[in-house]
Amino acid sequence: MSAGAEWALAAGVTLAATALILLPGLLATAPLRLPLFARVALSGAFTVAFVGIAGIVAGALGLPLASWQLLLLAAMTGTGLWLIRRRRPAPLLVHDRSVNPAWLMLTWFAASIVIAVVAFGAVPSPERISQTYDNVFHLSSIGHILETGDASSLTLRTTIETGGAWGFYPAAWHSIVALTVQVTGSTAAVAVNAVWIAVAGAIWLPGVTWLAQVLLTRFDRDVVALVALPLGAAFGAMPYTLLTWGTLYPTFLATALLPTALAAPLSARLLYPRTARRESLPSWIAAVGTAAAVAAICVAQPRVLTTWALLLGPFAVAAIVGLYRRARKAGGRARRNALRALIVGFVVIAAIAGAAFAYLVLRLGLFDRPLDDRLGGPQARATQPVAEGLWQVLSQSWPTGVGHATTFPAVLLAVAVLVGIVAAARTRGMRWIVVAYVVVAVLFALAAGSDDVMTKLATALWYKDRYRLSSALPVLGVSLAALGILVAGRRLRRGRAVVMAAAAWTIALSSAIGIGAGGLSADVGFVFRLPARAADTEVLSQAQIDFMHRVGQTVPPDQRLLGDPWDGSALSMVYARREPIFPHVNGQWDPQRAVLAASLQDIEVNPAVCAALDGLRVRFVLYHPHEFGGGDPAGNLFAGVHTAVEAGLFTEVLSDGDSTLYRIDQCGELPL
Repeated sequence: MSAGAEWALAAGVTLAATALILLPGLLATAPLRLPLFARVALSGAFTVAFVGIAGIVAGALGLPLASWQLLLLAAMTGTGLWLIRRRRPAPLLVHDRSVNPAWLMLTWFAASIVIAVVAFGAVPSPERISQTYDNVFHLSSIGHILETGDASSLTLRTTIETGGAWGFYPAAWHSIVALTVQVTGSTAAVAVNAVWIAVAGAIWLPGVTWLAQVLLTRFDRDVVALVALPLGAAFGAMPYTLLTWGTLYPTFLATALLPTALAAPLSARLLYPRTARRESLPSWIAAVGTAAAVAAICVAQPRVLTTWALLLGPFAVAAIVGLYRRARKAGGRARRNALRALIVGFVVIAAIAGAAFAYLVLRLGLFDRPLDDRLGGPQARATQPVAEGLWQVLSQSWPTGVGHATTFPAVLLAVAVLVGIVAAARTRGMRWIVVAYVVVAVLFALAAGSDDVMTKLATALWYKDRYRLSSALPVLGVSLAALGILVAGRRLRRGRAVVMAAAAWTIALSSAIGIGAGGLSADVGFVFRLPARAADTEVLSQAQIDFMHRVGQTVPPDQRLLGDPWDGSALSMVYARREPIFPHVNGQWDPQRAVLAASLQDIEVNPAVCAALDGLRVRFVLYHPHEFGGGDPAGNLFAGVHTAVEAGLFTEVLSDGDSTLYRIDQCGELPL
C-alpha cells in the first residue's frame, strides 16, 4: 500500500479520535450557554478529565476501561450542570455574526491540516513509531491498557516500579490512544499518530482561539478567531518540537490544554469592567471550566500545572492589586474587604510558591546533594549561549530536538508577535501578558544556555528542559501575534475580516514552510525512522515487528516474555500481545526481576533463577543483538540476559536471522 493510501486510511482513525475527544465533553457542556470556541475548548478538557477519572474509578472497581464510561460521566456532569443552571440562570451570550460560521469551520479544518502536514510530511507511514526513550514506556503503557483494561493513573507506574501496589503516572494520553484502538480497530502505532493530530486540532487550536477571544475583547470575536486559528499552526515550539524531543506525548497533551486552562478563569465576568463583558462568562461557569481544565492537566501531565501557574501568576498579582486599588478608593466596608482579599490573595500566592519549594526539597531532594551535581542530563545540558536563546525567541527560530538544528527564522511571525507585545505593553490590563511571556522566554534562554546553580534552581520544576519551557510561549504567543495583526489593520473599514484572515494565513503558511524547510519535518522523519532489518540505534526494526507477530502465535497467552528492553523486547505487549518482564529501559524492579536481569546465566547453579522464572511465569526469551541508542549510559543492567543467550543455554524455537525466540528448559514445566 502506498504512503498516501496509508495516511488516507489513518485520516478515518483521526476523525474517530477527534470525535472521541469532543463528543463526551459536548454532551457534558450542552446545558451551558457558551460561544462556539469556548464550548469546543471546554469540551476537550472535560473529555480528558473524564478519561482520567474513568480510568481510576474503573480500575478500583476491577472494570476494563471502555468508552461507555466516558458517556456515563458526561451524562452525569451534564445533568448536574443543567440543575445548577436552573438555579443560576445566565443570559445567552450572543453577538452579531461578522463571519459566516462555515468560514470559521473551514479555517479550523485548514489549520489542522497544516499541522498534520508539517508534523508528518516526512513520515512515510502512520504505522511508524517515535524511536525515542520516552516512547518505549508510553507504547508499553498503551499495550498494558489494551491487554489488561487497567487505565488507572494511580497504578500505571507499577508497570516499571514492580515492587509496589500503586504508583502514580498520568494515564490520560495512553487511555485516549487505547480507546481509539478499541473504537476503530487500528494498531496502537496508527492510533498514537492519529490522536496526536486530533489533540492538536481539537484541543490546541480551539484553546488558543478561545484564549485570544478572551484576551482581545476590543476586537470582533469572529475576526479574532479567523486570525488566531491559522496562527495556532505557525509556531515551531508548540505543537511540533514536543513530537521530536522525548517524545513527550503526555506533556504535549497537557500543554495543548493550557490555553483552555488560562481562558476559563480569565473569562470570569467578575474580572471584567461592565463595558467589556462580551467574552465574559458567569463566574460559576468559569469556575467549572477552570476545574475541568485543571483536572484534565492533572491526568495528562500534572507537571504542566507549574507552567499554568507561571503564566497566570502575573495576571493574578495585577488583578489583586487592581481590585484593591478600586476598593480602596470606594472606602468603607469595601476597603476593609479589599484589604482582607489582598492578604488572602498573597497568602495563596505564597502558599503556591511554598508548595513548589517543598516539592524541590522533598521530592527532588534539593539539599540532598549539591545542585551542581543535578540536572546534567541531555535534556538539561546547556548547548548554546543565553543570548542565542533570546534571539531564538525574538526570531521564532526554534531548536528541533534533534542535534543542534534550529528552524529558519519566521520573520513575519516574529514581527507580528513583537507588534503585539508593544501594543499589549501600551494597553492597561494587558501588560501582564507581556510579563508572563518575557519570564518564560528568559527561563527558556537560561535553560538552554546556562548550567549555573541559580539557573538550575529557577528551572528545576521543568527538569531544566528547554523544550518544556519553549512549548509554553505559543500559548500566549498566538494571542500576541493576533493582536499585532489586528492592531496593524485597525484602520480598515471595509473587508476587514478578509484582509486580517489573509494576513494571518500569509504569516502562518510562511512560518509553516520555514519550519518544514528549516529541518523540523525532516527531523520528525528521522525520529520516526524504521529500518527494514538490523536496528542499531533505533528501538526496533520492521523485521523485529514482523517477528514479534510470530512470537505472539508461539508463546502461550498466560506467560510473560523475557528480554533486554534495550533491544526492543520491551514492546512485546504492543506487537506480540505478550507482557514483557521489562516494559521499559529504566525502572525499579522487584527482586525476582532483578535476579533475571543480573543472574540469568546462573540458571543451572542458582535456584533463585528458576524460582523467579516460575513466579513470573516465564519460559521464553526474546533476543535481538543490538542496544537502542547505544545502550544504557548507566551501565548494562540486563547483562544476565545477554550472557545466558550468548552462552547457548536455551533452545532456539524461532529465528528470522535477525531476532530469535528461545525456550528455557532448565526449570521444567511451569507450575499450574
